[in-house]
Amino acid sequence: MSRALLPRRFSLAIPAFAITVALASFGSVAGAQQRTDPSAVTVVGRDPNARRCNDLVMRGDISDATVEQCTEALNYRRLTQAAQIQLRINRGVTLMRRQQNEQALVDFDAVIELQPRHPEAQVNRGAALLQLRRYGPAISAFTEALGLGVQEPYKAYFNRGAAREALGDIRGAYEDYNTALDIYPDWGPANAELQRFARQRRQHLEASQGGTSDQ
Repeated sequence: MSRALLPRRFSLAIPAFAITVALASFGSVAGAQQRTDPSAVTVVGRDPNARRCNDLVMRGDISDATVEQCTEALNYRRLTQAAQIQLRINRGVTLMRRQQNEQALVDFDAVIELQPRHPEAQVNRGAALLQLRRYGPAISAFTEALGLGVQEPYKAYFNRGAAREALGDIRGAYEDYNTALDIYPDWGPANAELQRFARQRRQHLEASQGGTSDQ
């Protein structure tokens, strides 16, 4: 889709699907070898709980069993820092999918404490904050993730756009949606938001013309 003109006046109400779609496709913690599923990262190690945690998260299982397996794996005494980071992101993504965003933040914050420049922890942290409607901190997290070179930047731009729109920064939201579409042309969620901008602009222009003709 070509870029839409920015409406001069725009409704600040964000449809629920704009956030939900981004998060459903967003949980990006994959390594380069796992781009087919950006929702999980393989934990390589001797602990069978870690492997089961990974397998369940890869399948998108959000049951209590998945959380329990990841928690058991985190209790493994010989856990390396790299494995702890991977497990916490896996568990955090699962908790976020369960709408347990406060608990997910605990895991993402723990990763950032271990590795402050971890882009995927930052982008997932932003997603959890977005679902909690903490838009300012979410914007900061997405911006940090982009600066650190997050693997799928178009998703970070899209979600940052949703947070900016919620705070009334319509131009910033428009620019982020457009940037997401520039990076990933014809991506459905970004296309839908730009179509919404164009539709509301047309409605505004029609209403303005109608008001002028009535005078």
